[in-house]
Amino acid sequence: MAKRDYVSEIAEIRGRTGPHDWDNGITKLLFLTTAAEKIQHEGEELGYFPVAAIAALEVYFRWEINGLIDSGDARYVNSLKVDDLPLKITHELLVAVHGKRITIGELVAHAVRLSDLDGIDGTMGRLLGVNFLDLVKDSRDPELRREHGEGAPAVIRDPSQTFARVKRTFELRHIICHEAHLSSPVSIAEVKQLCSSCYEFARASRYAIAHHQNPNAPLTLNEAYLAASGRVRALENEMNAVEKEILSALPSSERRWFEEMQRSWKVFVENEGDFIASQQMNGNRGELYKKSNCEGLYKARLKHLTEYAAKLDVAYPTESASGADPKIA
Repeated sequence: MAKRDYVSEIAEIRGRTGPHDWDNGITKLLFLTTAAEKIQHEGEELGYFPVAAIAALEVYFRWEINGLIDSGDARYVNSLKVDDLPLKITHELLVAVHGKRITIGELVAHAVRLSDLDGIDGTMGRLLGVNFLDLVKDSRDPELRREHGEGAPAVIRDPSQTFARVKRTFELRHIICHEAHLSSPVSIAEVKQLCSSCYEFARASRYAIAHHQNPNAPLTLNEAYLAASGRVRALENEMNAVEKEILSALPSSERRWFEEMQRSWKVFVENEGDFIASQQMNGNRGELYKKSNCEGLYKARLKHLTEYAAKLDVAYPTESASGADPKIA
């Protein structure tokens, strides 16, 4: 059997799909459910719906796995281990991860098997450290949960029925993809039920996972923007403190260059943020993306400056009283 090239496979998927946050599978399930409700006549196209529904469901869960692992949250980073997955670690794969061509989250999400509901339950349960289907049963719309607490209605009204229909959709996907039929193995009524249940399951899973990550997460666009702004301000304060530490350790001949470098970097951050915001159709959402982009750049820069400041304790102990330039250790 030919050796799989996971790096190329992941790169090809990136090229065929849009940004993950815009194309995470749930929207596709909503479109499928809406389209299924309009079907009035039996036809060959009925078989498309279970196949597409499972494809969208897999996309959604791989998106969740990717995000949870790459979040850096200690609760999830070591839950699904690469050596437990059905892949062979090669030199090329290690080089790609080291060079940041792919992330650990992408690799795990791409390689993990999600071929049935039990596979999803086991994988997500191990990743989150809970009984996943029980977590999904208790899922509530976050806005209703905020308003009514635990008295808010569950997203899934009949968990046994919904889970059974998701299992049935997986079975039909296998039948339709691997068997030839003179007539469709699924009826119009069942297609409508299956698409609706897959969408309901994905939506409930999303709410459940988000609540598990952070029960107090912002719900509205404005709340998300204010939260991101607060995180950026905190990062700015940390960076200012590290800048002062570095400036106090640098010889006078280098301080001006460091200050100019930091000013230029901050102009770059502002300009890139404006560029990111300009690509969004919704201006308000563009401002949120600008803050999120700024947060990511500040985190990376802060890490770099912190490491540099630690080295300066050795490289530049102090300037001598005579004013002579210090020697680099």
